[in-house]
Amino acid sequence: MRLHARSTAPAAADARVDSQIVWFVVLAFGSSWAWLVPVALTAAPVSAGVGWPTHVPALFGPMLAAFVVTTTREGRVAVVDLLGRIGRFRVPMRWWLFALSPLLVLLFVLVVDLVAGRPLPDSRDFATFSGLPASSGPWGVGTVLLVLALGEETGWRGYLLPRMQQQVSPLMATVVVAAVWALWHAPMFVVVDTYRSFDVAITMGWAMSLFCGAVVLSWLYNRSGGSILLVAIWHAGYNVVAGTSASTGLLAATSTTLVIALAVTLVVLEIRAGRHATRSVLAPLVPLRLRSSQPPARLIPPAPGSRPTTGRRAAPG
Repeated sequence: MRLHARSTAPAAADARVDSQIVWFVVLAFGSSWAWLVPVALTAAPVSAGVGWPTHVPALFGPMLAAFVVTTTREGRVAVVDLLGRIGRFRVPMRWWLFALSPLLVLLFVLVVDLVAGRPLPDSRDFATFSGLPASSGPWGVGTVLLVLALGEETGWRGYLLPRMQQQVSPLMATVVVAAVWALWHAPMFVVVDTYRSFDVAITMGWAMSLFCGAVVLSWLYNRSGGSILLVAIWHAGYNVVAGTSASTGLLAATSTTLVIALAVTLVVLEIRAGRHATRSVLAPLVPLRLRSSQPPARLIPPAPGSRPTTGRRAAPG
């Protein structure tokens, strides 16, 4: 089947998936904002290196929404599948290396700074992140960032992305996920000191960086066979490199530039693949099958002598 072909799945199946996506988004926003809005109204802004007030519980909203919708709408088999993708570690070594690439970039930049005689970041700088106590140290904060990344990625890449890819192309699915992900951050601009300091230009740069990150994460998720674990490791590593107080100078410039360059390259190649009807760059090499207790959509053949109707775009594969 061609990657960009259209499906003949009945409208009822499309409506079922659409309603699940809507409920996921409502629950992800509702559960996260239910924490952030009271913090915004009653507490001081969230600061770097300080454990209270904090926005940290809100970061589990996407995971909570994914499990609630999966449990109530798709059943036990789908929950087991989601848990399996959270712990999926048996993937080709090249994807493990890419998942760890933010930390490899960090190591490279530290070596360059050392050779050039420039001062290195203090270890405490790597433990200074918004809403987390710096007293936890770099390893403690790094571990928490990995857990928080799992909280987000279980929802965005583990739930929303593959279901959007059942409806539209991988690139368009990534655009939708990035838009939802960006809007979900809205209360952060009131709650978190770092976001509160953004002017219009910085906010636009942040949005572009978030979209680029979404492209890279879609690519990693799909090509790693749907490993939520690997995208969470990359996400956490990038937060260490770009989101802590150590993110200055060459480190900040290098990490941001590499992500933008990779994302732009992937988007250009994906657009070219669509125009020339060749294999998608963002789609999985082997189609990812989401397991569910729901019966598969039944294909309804057209009536004799009628033209077949077309529905939404099929998932890659």
